[in-house]
Amino acid sequence: MAGPTRVLLVDDDPSLADLMANQLGDLRDSFSIRVETDPNDALEVVEAGEIDCVVSDHHMPQMTGLELLRYVREMDADLPFILFTARGSEEIASEAVSEGVTDYFRKRRGPEQWRVLANRIENVSARYRAEEAVQRRESALRRLARTVIDSVSTPVEELLELGRETLEVEYAALVSDSEGGVEILVESVDGSLTFDTADGMILSDDIGDLTVDGGGIVAVTADSEADSEAGFSSYIGTPVYVGDRRYGTLCFCDRGDRTEFTGWERAFVELLGDWLGHELTGEWARDQGEAVSAARNRTTRAREALAEGDEATLRAELDAIEELLDRGPPSSTPVSIELS
Repeated sequence: MAGPTRVLLVDDDPSLADLMANQLGDLRDSFSIRVETDPNDALEVVEAGEIDCVVSDHHMPQMTGLELLRYVREMDADLPFILFTARGSEEIASEAVSEGVTDYFRKRRGPEQWRVLANRIENVSARYRAEEAVQRRESALRRLARTVIDSVSTPVEELLELGRETLEVEYAALVSDSEGGVEILVESVDGSLTFDTADGMILSDDIGDLTVDGGGIVAVTADSEADSEAGFSSYIGTPVYVGDRRYGTLCFCDRGDRTEFTGWERAFVELLGDWLGHELTGEWARDQGEAVSAARNRTTRAREALAEGDEATLRAELDAIEELLDRGPPSSTPVSIELS
């Protein structure tokens, strides 16, 4: 997902850590910097999975930078880790490389060191996020393929969860487009929200203009830092059709700091919507087949009523047959809907 580069600075000296944060922040507006002076607290941040790069001093009393690196590698073998230290040595550098350090950087005098460090953070973080994005896409496509292949009684909730986890957003829903207004048929939430979605998705006042592409995708993000208590700051949705009738919208929302939805994310959401529409159309077709079978049975009873001169029964059977054959695609669906 698009967003700031999340950097974790670890140094037991608060003044030095703040100096690093200020220098790097001045050089890169795209950096979201978190400072930790306790390596154990730093490990909790890494474990939460909200970091794109760790920059750590080596000489710390509670835990050395190398020891911190070992723990980080147990959690994430690929997370960029830069050892940035003033009192380094060839021995430390060699051991850091063997432990899987991404970069080893000796502190120097002057502003040039901050520019070099900022460049290295930017480069390794971009590579890490790109590789992570590829892995997430491959995982999502594998999960979707398994769902398509084994699509016997697949709850819509599972499809929403797949999209929510792939896009890394906190909310997903299948919404009906009925004349009576918007109705949320099925929803999936990661955690809890500070507002009610019973009457539909609440979007932040700071959200940008609607952007609709050729596939019918609607994607919006907040123009500035939005109030997470007031509503979602990003939204992407795609229409779902049953037959040739607009059935509803498959949408995903978040309150994070996302600045855009990528082309791949748009394509993935459209793919989910197309597949959901295909499955619902198949379900409707099966219902139509059952309706035709029921109509045939009523035709037999209608003929019997005609032969017996039972006009009332004949009219009732003909009305029932007409209702069965005039069924169109559904305009709404129960929350317990399953794709089969």
